[in-house]
Amino acid sequence: MSETKTIPSITIHTWPNMAMPKAEIQNVLTFLAYKTNKPVTFRWFTEDEGYSENSISVRIAVSEGLCKTSKTESIKLTNKVYELSESQVTVDIEIDIPEEKQVLDDDSLTLAYVDHNRIIMPIELTATDNEETRALLAYIVEKSIELLDFNMSNRLLQQRRKLAQRFCEVFAKGVQKRIARQEEELKDAEHKADQAYYTILDFERKKPAIQKEIKYLKKLEQIRKPRLFRKQAHALIELQASGQYSSIEANDDGSISAVTTPITIEYNGWQFPLGKYNINIDTKGDITIEALDPPTDTDYPHPHVGTDGRPCLGNIAADIPKMLGSMRIAEALQVLYEFLCEYNPDSPYEKISRFDPTGQYYDEDDNPCENCDESCSPHCIFECGENNDQYTCRDCYEHRTDYCYSECSYNEDFEICSPCDDCSDQDTEHCYLNCQYNTQWRFYCPCDSCEREECGSECAYFKKLQVLKETAKNANTRQR
Repeated sequence: MSETKTIPSITIHTWPNMAMPKAEIQNVLTFLAYKTNKPVTFRWFTEDEGYSENSISVRIAVSEGLCKTSKTESIKLTNKVYELSESQVTVDIEIDIPEEKQVLDDDSLTLAYVDHNRIIMPIELTATDNEETRALLAYIVEKSIELLDFNMSNRLLQQRRKLAQRFCEVFAKGVQKRIARQEEELKDAEHKADQAYYTILDFERKKPAIQKEIKYLKKLEQIRKPRLFRKQAHALIELQASGQYSSIEANDDGSISAVTTPITIEYNGWQFPLGKYNINIDTKGDITIEALDPPTDTDYPHPHVGTDGRPCLGNIAADIPKMLGSMRIAEALQVLYEFLCEYNPDSPYEKISRFDPTGQYYDEDDNPCENCDESCSPHCIFECGENNDQYTCRDCYEHRTDYCYSECSYNEDFEICSPCDDCSDQDTEHCYLNCQYNTQWRFYCPCDSCEREECGSECAYFKKLQVLKETAKNANTRQR
């Protein structure tokens, strides 16, 4: 009793323009799978599809609006004419397959390309369902069987190499992106760690002051409040009458707002008018200072006040919380007024010279190179009048780079800095034959220390010597 032959699997993919039923296509492909004993897949054509020794791909070229198409009116097979519908267009798929690997009609019209394990039909036959289309599809499949070729070791090797190369490229890009993301994540984590560190430091710095303020506030609870408040109100009125503040107000939210009269800092025999400031003290004791007449040459409202309005109080930083904690508001405002009238050159946010409206004040401690975009550039070192030998050639960010040796106009002929200084390849074959800075043997020549009276082709440097001599000879001839 003979065994029944198992038909390999058949996979059919559909698309919107496919009018022929899957069952009809299944019937045609069953014959192909049975004859070749290989599984078959059926779908639309894509150029970058790979190859396989173990399966057959039947592909239909599908027009997608962007593809170049043409109209084939009919197909002629064994003197019988098969008319094609309007939707059964021919798609230009630009595939290079020799004629002996093509299925042709009686007029040499290409019905299918057989590319190893692939049967590719350029005519969109499945766009119409009728008897003629089924007959054409069956004919093409039958004629393609004898043209199939599964001996494709070289083709698969090329495919694997191409895929491996592509994978390596994609993998390398993925690794680069992953490195960039991880570096960014590490940078962000380091920033957060630094912030946490400084938060702890800031807390430890503020903790004693907060504890003292709590202690004062608890004592304050036991004091006759009306008397304290009357005393503080009297002190604030006297402070305002002194001319230091034009207004002092207690706000509904419990904060204190005080506007100073115009502030002037006297420093080094110069006067720097800064205008009025608004000082705000909230219920937590935090102080912010706003310039009501902000300077035009800087973003800082005051040499010792940050752009966020928070002052750097220096040696009075511990005293202010004590005053505020014991409700000595007037005394705190008095100290803050004096703070605004003073300048400490050792720890400013901004130099006092930036607050001179005349622009004539010169501070010897000012460094004009501090925020200069040209700092430590060749221009800075050799031409800028502000440098005053502060930066030298060794400070240049192009020091000992290719630019330094090849392009820098201040280092022509290596008068200032030479690539030969401390070079480990000096007087070596690399120095004589390959070094880009010694191509003409201007600095080191192998012939200088050579003991031979004559040299020939056995010398490693003979050929280049002849070239240099010929170049020099031609140069002399042109000069004459």
